[in-house]
Amino acid sequence: MARGQTKEKQARGSQDRILRAAVKVMARKGYHGTRISDIAAEADVAYGLVYHYFGSKEKVLETILASVAQRFSDRIARIGAEPGTLTEKLGRISDYMLDTYLANPEMIHLLVQEVVRSGHIDPVSEMASARAILQQIQGIVEAGKKTGDLAADTDAELLSITFFGAIELTLTALVQGLYSGHPGRTSADFKEIRRKLRSIVQGGSFGRKSGKGGP
Repeated sequence: MARGQTKEKQARGSQDRILRAAVKVMARKGYHGTRISDIAAEADVAYGLVYHYFGSKEKVLETILASVAQRFSDRIARIGAEPGTLTEKLGRISDYMLDTYLANPEMIHLLVQEVVRSGHIDPVSEMASARAILQQIQGIVEAGKKTGDLAADTDAELLSITFFGAIELTLTALVQGLYSGHPGRTSADFKEIRRKLRSIVQGGSFGRKSGKGGP
């Protein structure tokens, strides 16, 4: 490997380590309670290295959000390209969101507490990320209309907003302990919640044609 490529790989590794550390610290201490020095200590890197790569605590959080939004977008794109009915695809999206919480609760906690509900991210950047994901979901819904999974007069934009909002609020309720039916945080708990959420998607207006009795 060339010397330049080695340095670039090392730089990416350091940045990733800093971002992972920032997620842990901010989820634990909150955005306002976190200092650059806290992130550096958690990442086991020099204090100045965090500034070198990101410049500010706000930029660190923005980078985390952009990375998560990109991962969500990539997964939704793959789901949209997969075979299946509209309800199956929306069910896979809800599964993915809950599986992400199970795999990385600190990340979801950070997003809910410090981004979705507190607004520490530039609203223009945040809205652009949310709009991009909503447009992807809307594309999946529009495809469902063409295949007959939905009535032709369905408002695809509104349905997409309603679906995504339901998932977002579900995650918020889990993070903030608002859901009384969630006594623990075990894998079994999340699998049961995922099953219930899928039932709601399949039994509600998501992917049902008007007048039909099933999804």
